[in-house]
Amino acid sequence: MEDELQITLTNDYAFKRLLGSEENKPLLQDFLECILDLTPQQVLDLEFMDKELTKEEFSDKTGILDVKLKLTDGTVIDIEIQASWNASFVKRTLFYWAKMYTADFKAGESYGSLHKCITINIIADGFRLNDAIHSEYLLQEKTAHTVLTDVLEVHFLDLQAAKKAKEEGKAAGKQGQLINWLRFIGATNKEERKMIATMSPVLQMLNEKIDVLTLSPTERKLYESRMKLKSDITTISETQFSAGVERGLAEGKSLGLAEGKSLGIAEGSRQKAFETARILKQFGDSVQKIVQATGLTVQEVETLN
Repeated sequence: MEDELQITLTNDYAFKRLLGSEENKPLLQDFLECILDLTPQQVLDLEFMDKELTKEEFSDKTGILDVKLKLTDGTVIDIEIQASWNASFVKRTLFYWAKMYTADFKAGESYGSLHKCITINIIADGFRLNDAIHSEYLLQEKTAHTVLTDVLEVHFLDLQAAKKAKEEGKAAGKQGQLINWLRFIGATNKEERKMIATMSPVLQMLNEKIDVLTLSPTERKLYESRMKLKSDITTISETQFSAGVERGLAEGKSLGLAEGKSLGIAEGSRQKAFETARILKQFGDSVQKIVQATGLTVQEVETLN
């Protein structure tokens, strides 16, 4: 008998498959109510959208969003699942927001026709900005902290912070529901997921859908490849960092310890970027996505074997 596939929603393919589909729209609506403090009526008729960001020139960067949708009032929302935090992620989410904000704007239209755009980023590990479970960033005046406009919202949801919450699942109202959602998404095995699901009828429904989920051979291969990719990149990160430090210590004999270590770490980081790009390329990711993920140039990515 074939081994049972352990589904985790921190896998971007599984997340999109389960929460980015029409049949599971009511489950996603519940999740959005918890994050954005919306009423059921505000998310009742949400519409899934094309997830590929448009570009005006051939040389422009593009991108593929995990889940993109529109509310009845025209608000556009992007939901991204990220396995681990990296230094470029803030700029990446602002890039996606900017593309969404101007995507449907036509020459001659009034600026008043531009709709509110929200990016929601679910970070599985390594969130660095603060210790909060849910962070919301807006455009504010520096001293008075008055909001300039509500057209921009950037949300970060830290799965590790939710996991460490002292009163797991016991907070009142939507905050408690959100914690349960995040713990469920971050669950790493069937037993943990089942236990958390008992706290919410919606999560019980989602858990049942995960349990009965049947993947075609092609889909299963894609899911497993994304999990392998996550492990490979983590291993590369650790290996290249260690190698960089060792090279830096060796260089330190002639350059000075601090300079040598800095040089080694820089070289290790660059080698990590190249190795990561090679893996992403093997799995068929576009050149644009690889450039965004690694910081390499288009030319550097295209010349990799």
